[in-house]
Order: sequence, then structure tokens, then C-alpha cells
Amino acid sequence: MRKRTGLTRLTAYLPGQRLRVAALAFVGLGMAVTQVGPLLIVRDAIDNGMTKRNDTRLWEDVALFLGVSALAWVFNTTLVRGLARVGQNIVYGLRTDLFDHLTKLSLRYFSEQKAGWIIARLTSDADALSDVLSQGLTTLVTSVLMLMAAIIGVFVVDWRLGLAGCVVLPPALVFVRWFQVKSHRAFLRVRETIAIMTAQVAESIAGMAIVQAFNRERAFLAEFDAANDANRESNTYAQYLNCLFFPGIEILGVIAMLSVLWVGGHLITHHSMTYGTLVIAVFLLNWLFQPLQSLSDLYSQVQSAAAAMEKITGILDVEPDIRDAPGARKLAIEGHLRLDRVTFSYGREPVLHAIEIDVPAGNCLALVGESGGGKSTTAKLVGRFYDPESGAVLIDGHDLRTLELHSYRRQLGVVLQDPFLFAGTIADNIKFAQPAATDEQVADVARAVGVDRVVRRFADGLAHTVREGGSGLSAGERQLISIARALLADPRILIFDEATSNIDRPTEILIEQALDRLLRGRTSIIIAHRLATVRRADEILVLEHGRITQRGLFDELLAAPGPFRDLAAQLHGSDAADLQSDPVNGSRPSSSASVASSASE
Repeated sequence: MRKRTGLTRLTAYLPGQRLRVAALAFVGLGMAVTQVGPLLIVRDAIDNGMTKRNDTRLWEDVALFLGVSALAWVFNTTLVRGLARVGQNIVYGLRTDLFDHLTKLSLRYFSEQKAGWIIARLTSDADALSDVLSQGLTTLVTSVLMLMAAIIGVFVVDWRLGLAGCVVLPPALVFVRWFQVKSHRAFLRVRETIAIMTAQVAESIAGMAIVQAFNRERAFLAEFDAANDANRESNTYAQYLNCLFFPGIEILGVIAMLSVLWVGGHLITHHSMTYGTLVIAVFLLNWLFQPLQSLSDLYSQVQSAAAAMEKITGILDVEPDIRDAPGARKLAIEGHLRLDRVTFSYGREPVLHAIEIDVPAGNCLALVGESGGGKSTTAKLVGRFYDPESGAVLIDGHDLRTLELHSYRRQLGVVLQDPFLFAGTIADNIKFAQPAATDEQVADVARAVGVDRVVRRFADGLAHTVREGGSGLSAGERQLISIARALLADPRILIFDEATSNIDRPTEILIEQALDRLLRGRTSIIIAHRLATVRRADEILVLEHGRITQRGLFDELLAAPGPFRDLAAQLHGSDAADLQSDPVNGSRPSSSASVASSASE
């Protein structure tokens, strides 16, 4: 079935408000009747009260006029408040769906889009829709109702005057259509330039330290000026179209008024019409073009909102790469992990070539090698942040794609190389994966991994507030907090990407002790950058250019010439022959974890 596009897609948020919308429809109908009714009363007052000097009829019309006008005020107030609530409910639902959809998209999508471009969809584009739905929706409905009431009223008063007023209708329709096509393109360009500018600002703020360190402020200012200038030009052109459209509508209104006055005057001269009828027709004609003027003013906002909705729809229509297959099942996993001839690429060239890995439940596998070898990609496949192009990732013998994603990730722990901390307290970040955890559980985990020693320097301890990204904390401290977060989640499978940053020795000791606690009894995939971490592994795998070049235990690989021995020497800063005698604190007892590569490699 074809998906709705543009603003018509917003009707998908109306089903939950059907009763309110139906009630507002009756209120709107009542408002339209009570808007036209007083003018008919005025006509009667002129023709049967003033002209015939009937004071009783005149006072009756005055009282009736006041009563109907009061009723019109009640209808109008109810309609405005109700439409405002409907509009805001639609915006709320749209924003919720958009953010929820973004959280379901794969990492591939976010790697291909600028963060500022996505932020613009949630902020400026959503705000454009909010403006139209909170204020414009009221103007749209009331103006349309008044327009219809005025048109019907003119024909009810005198059909000849109605036809005279409609003389401008054909050129008005052509003019409106021309403006619609031109303005939609113009406002679409405005939304694009806003997104480009937002992306530029977001990137500049994120990399401000680098910008200042390399004296690139002027260059970035020049790029921002170019984006800002493009936004100015697109807005100027959009306003130029408005300047043509609004006066054009006013001119057509003047022509219609002159037509009605000419025809009405001719009919009065021939005694075919009363003065009251002509006066009311003129009032109704003003009512006809007042809502047209309001709709004209609103039209540019509607076009801007339509362009914004088109951009938002572009995100909502993106299908997630990673999602549950039909019939996906929940599984309480033991942790036996196997990669069966897995091949994967981000683009045309594969970054993994038919690799095979087998890690028994509870064992630890270390991935080592130069940057770009495929270590992080392998870990992301285990976390099902991507799906392999061929082959399969198996958990306890089940293809990962057949398991319910939410259930699987509840049993998965991830410690990133550069851990991300959210704005909030240290305790909040520790219980991120387990929001229901008690303060006692958080404190126990903090003590278990050594975070309690880190927070001693803060007056508030675990209640110390950290800024977004964890600025103000060292790389080692952020990784300790991330380890505590993973330990509290109590995963069956752990992915640990060791920090490459230089970490002071006391913090490094705390991390090593925390790692011993974290790895215990869990299937672990470690992307290792330190020999102390490598020695903890039950099996070591060397990846080069997406292929397995060596595999085995630490001492076995060190004894044989090859890439691991060279890499170990670089990490240790000495000859490889000296490494076997180095003591290792917290090393795990070795057990077999078979790691094989395809025979073709």
C-alpha cells in the first residue's frame, strides 16, 4: 500500500482523537451559522426596522443580534481551544514516533548522516509543523468555515450578487496554483539550508578543541558564512514570492467588491433589491476576502511545514536494517558464540573475509591487530549492530537473526573504547542499563570495580554530576564507570573495547582489577591494546585486513615468528624473547577456544 506523503500523513495521528474531532466539527458548524446569522438580522433591522420606522422590530433585532453574537463567541472559543489541543497532540505523536524510529535505525544509517542534519529534523522541522498545527490549524479551520459561510450567505442573500463576486474565481485559482508550486520548492530549499547550517554548527561545536588547536577558526567561519548566506538567499526568495501573492489576492478582492457594488447599484436603481440586501452583501464579501487574506498569510507557513514534513518523512520511511525476523524467539543464552564463515563490508570492499570463530560459553577471546584489521567490525557483528552479508553469527547454535533483538541485547554488555557518559550523576550512568537498580546495588558495583576510589575526590561521591560525554573525567575514569555499568547489567556476553589512550598507572591497575571481576563467568570478546589484557584471554586471534592470520594461546603465539610476536614487542617496548617471563596479575586459567579461518585464506 502506498504511504501517505506531505501533510496528509499527519491524519494518521487523528484516530485516537475521533470523538474530539467530531465534536469540534459540530462546534465549527455552529460557529459558521452564528457568524452569518447576525448579518441576516442586520438586514432585517435595516429593511423592516429602520426603513419602516418600526422601533419594536428594531429592538427585537438588536436583542437577537446580541444573543447570537454571544453564542458565536462561545463556539469560537471552544473551537480554538479544541483545535489547539488536537494540533499539539499531533506534534507530540509525530515527535515521539520520529525519535522512536531513530532509536531503531542501524548504526549504518547514523554513519551515513550528519548529526546536525538529524537534529534539524527533530528541532527546526518539527517546530515548523508545531507552529502550523498550534496556531495555523485554528486559523485554517476558522477561515475555511467563514469562507464557506460567506459564500453560502452571499448566494442566500442574492444569487446575482454571488455570481458577481465569483467573477475573480478562475484567475484566483490559477494564481494560487502557481504560488503553490513555486513556494513549495522555495521552502523545501529553506529547510535544506537550515539542516546544512545546523550540521555545520553541531560539527564545529563537537570539534571546537581541534578547530582552535589548529587555528582554523576563520576557515570554519567562512564555511558557516557560506551556509548562512545560502539560507538568507533561499529565505529572501521565499519572501519575494509572498510579496507577489498577498497583494495579488488583495487586488482580486477589490475587483470582486467593485463588481458587487456595480451590480447591486444597478439592481437598486431598477428597484430589484433593497439597501439592506446590498449592505449585507458587502459585509459578506468582506468576510469572503478576510479569510482569504488570512489563508494567504497562512499559506507560506503551510508550505514551510509541508517542506519540513517531507524531510521528516524521509526519515520515517527509512526501514531499519536490523530488526526482528518474523517469529523471532526469546532465548536465555548460555554464551556459546560462533561465527560461521562471516563476510561483511561497509561498501563495495569486504572488511571481513569468511572468518570462522568458536568461543565456548564463559571463555574469553582477544582480538588483536593493526587498525583497520576488522576487530571492531567483528565485535559489532556479535552485538548485532550489523548483520553479515554471508555466513552467520550463532549464539548457542541459533542464528542471531532468528532471536528477538531486545531480548538478546538485555543479555549483552558493551564497554566501548571511548565510553560515552550521559549528562547526569555518576550513579545514573552506572545504572543506565538497569534503571530499576537500587542505590545499594550501584554502590556495591562501584566498590567491586574501584569506582568508589575515583569518586572520593568529589564531594557528592556517586551523586557527582557529569557533563555530556563525561568531560571532566579522564579516559580511565570513564572506562571504569563503563565497566561498572556493564557489571550491573550482568550480561552473558561481553564486548570490551580497551581504551587506547594513555592512562595513569593507578587507574590502569583499577581497570585491570575491574576487568578480572567483569570477565568472570562470561563469554567475552576483547579488542585488546595491552599485553596484560591479551594474557587474560583463553584464545588470541590476530586479524589483518579482515582475515585471520594467527590464532592460539599467548605463549604459543609469542614463541612463533609472526605478526603477534611483532605486535607484542611493539606493545611491550622490548624484544619478544623477554615477554614470556613477565608476570601477569589476574590472568585467567587457559581453556580451549578454537579459532579457525577458512581454508581459502
